[in-house]
Amino acid sequence: MPNDTVPAGQRVATSGSILYEGGVDYFRSQFCRPLLHSDFVPTGDVPFKVTAKLGIVDDHRSLRLACTPGILRRRSGSGIPPTPHCLVITASSSCVLLIKDQSVRLKPGTAIVLDGGCEFDLVLEKDAGRPCLVDWLHIARDAATLFPRFETLAVISSEAIATYIRFHNELMTNGQDSELAAIPEVPSFDHLVEIIRAYLLGMVPAQYPDKDRRLFERIKAHIVDNLTSRDLSADTIARHFEISPRKLYTLFERMGASLRETIITLRLEAAHRDLEPGTKKVATVLLDYGFSNASTFYRLYKKHYGQPPRARHGRAAKAGGRRRGPSLEDR
Repeated sequence: MPNDTVPAGQRVATSGSILYEGGVDYFRSQFCRPLLHSDFVPTGDVPFKVTAKLGIVDDHRSLRLACTPGILRRRSGSGIPPTPHCLVITASSSCVLLIKDQSVRLKPGTAIVLDGGCEFDLVLEKDAGRPCLVDWLHIARDAATLFPRFETLAVISSEAIATYIRFHNELMTNGQDSELAAIPEVPSFDHLVEIIRAYLLGMVPAQYPDKDRRLFERIKAHIVDNLTSRDLSADTIARHFEISPRKLYTLFERMGASLRETIITLRLEAAHRDLEPGTKKVATVLLDYGFSNASTFYRLYKKHYGQPPRARHGRAAKAGGRRRGPSLEDR
């Protein structure tokens, strides 16, 4: 399998593609079992053929399959990793997911989220002579923690999200000769997870006890009031509300949120409000809001707002009539 070295600054650590024409046994042993932790049984009366592409980011994987009809069969004895993970699958042609006693038709424009340890059959159906196209994400995080009220399976009936997943995979799995591979930073798995989580939160009505919801809102208000504190942490928050750190984390998870991400997001938003007028230096503001590492602040700010804070500060300074290059104080 050809692996390309991706330039520094890109999220894709490894990428490559293989074209299989015939040789279903080799496809099973070299791709399905080690990467999909499944077997493949071809069906139909057409010669077996598959194009398989792979992208790896940290422990996450993006996989794209274009193949003739068949069944991807996942069983507990096929080497499924014991570590928590989840799968996100979407298809550009109709297929059927068979899991436990359920049968779910996965139409184009929909996606499914699965617990990574479950057994299932994914039936790839014949589609007017065209290959079945499947995008498969292996996310190395526990689905029950990532998504609200998750139980083995969730269906995402959103064409926009399904399209985003396919676009994500296209960027992740393209080789070095592709124009898309030149994009300096492709969409991150974390961002994709947040989109899916927001969708599922919108689907699921809030059924949390009122006291938990009130406590959650009180904790968020406390965080906002203490964004400039150097000692804002799970331990200090838990002590303030006389609960254990474990209960604090569990509360945020039940609300479909992350304590760490909530604190970072609120601090970024406060820093953004201070920087927007263009009167404060970036170095001062990032320290005000507890970011001791400038490079970390720049990376998180750019991820959240799409551009570095210096760009906004620079425009504000120019609008005020000052023309100068960035100094060390602006960094």
